[in-house]
Amino acid sequence: MAAIAIVATLDTKGAEAAFLAETVRRLGGEPLLIDSGVGSAPAAAPDIPREEAFRLAGVEDPAAFLRENGKAAAQDSMREGLKRLLLRLQGSGRISGVLSMGGAQGTAISAAAMRALPVGFPKVMISTVACGTARFGDYVGHRDILMLPSIVDICGVNSVTRRIFTEGCAAVCGMARAWEAEQKEAAAEAASRRPTAALTMAGITTPCVMRVKEQLEAAGWEVIVCHCNESGSVLVDELARQGRIQAVADITPHEWSGYLFHGLMSCTEHRLEHVYRSNIPLISMPGGSDVILRGPEAELSDEERARVHYSHTPFHTHVRMTREEMAQLGRLIAGRHNEHQGRSVIIAPRRGFSMQNREGGIFYDSDSNAGFAEGVREVIKAPAELLEPDCHINDPACADLIVRTLLEMAGRA
Repeated sequence: MAAIAIVATLDTKGAEAAFLAETVRRLGGEPLLIDSGVGSAPAAAPDIPREEAFRLAGVEDPAAFLRENGKAAAQDSMREGLKRLLLRLQGSGRISGVLSMGGAQGTAISAAAMRALPVGFPKVMISTVACGTARFGDYVGHRDILMLPSIVDICGVNSVTRRIFTEGCAAVCGMARAWEAEQKEAAAEAASRRPTAALTMAGITTPCVMRVKEQLEAAGWEVIVCHCNESGSVLVDELARQGRIQAVADITPHEWSGYLFHGLMSCTEHRLEHVYRSNIPLISMPGGSDVILRGPEAELSDEERARVHYSHTPFHTHVRMTREEMAQLGRLIAGRHNEHQGRSVIIAPRRGFSMQNREGGIFYDSDSNAGFAEGVREVIKAPAELLEPDCHINDPACADLIVRTLLEMAGRA
């Protein structure tokens, strides 16, 4: 196994970092201790001193830089330098995992660097801010960083921290072994790699997505299903940019509703930016986008409370969108399809877009539903197409249409 990078501010966490290194060694790994401190001298000897990370950020004299620019600027430089250092170590195969510990500042430094590493590469962060009151998105972004709560402050090795530190070491060592085995398998299979399709899904569009997935897999495709929580679409766009996605069926672009109407699980205007501007076969649908996602029902505004709404979980409430809101969504998606360099299709099932939005369901509103296709028609330009099948999104006929259309566009009908 390649080394495990252990990142810590050794001026304040020297003894704790030394315990991590010893534990990784005891578990069969080879620790590579990296100092991410910006203050006083390290309390433990690093394998890679802080100066190396600072140099990668263009800082030749860290002590002078700290005196002249202050701690915040020094931390900014360390974040940038550590990111470049970890990318270099990972890219050269020198490390097979990263383990870090820290409080708020140490977590901000290490997590920022971890976010630059590939999805799937082992990343473990033991942190005081990994608690129920923290905003995890600020630290993990769209990466698979395992945040392990320290429960108590990281101030010495004691009966509580010893167990948690050991858990973190065991986690990263196990993940690193799995990562290395997977890389060997991936290299062996690269020559016969199947085409890959990405689908977006939520619980309320699951029947459609699962039938599409089954049929595509039967046709020889690998299928990646992403939840509509933005992280999935960010990964899809990243993989598409790398040439690892050959088709996209954006069945559940629920994040666009959040973007337009300030709902939870929102996205930015850059959602699927590369896919929209490529020639990758693309299908878009309004699945799950007939509702705006809000918090607990008790937190709804008076206007939202007056609309049809539904408690999806104790923490999430679905609020029905109006005809004009659906039209706005249609115009947005059609505009993005107009940027596409190949053939793309928008499918708007006439009988509803989610489990509760079908005849007899709490969200069924044929007039509001019609707003989506109306908005699409206002904006769409050839060669992009609009299909309006007379079915519900979760009907087998809809999934079958998606598969036929996608395979035809990919030249694999």
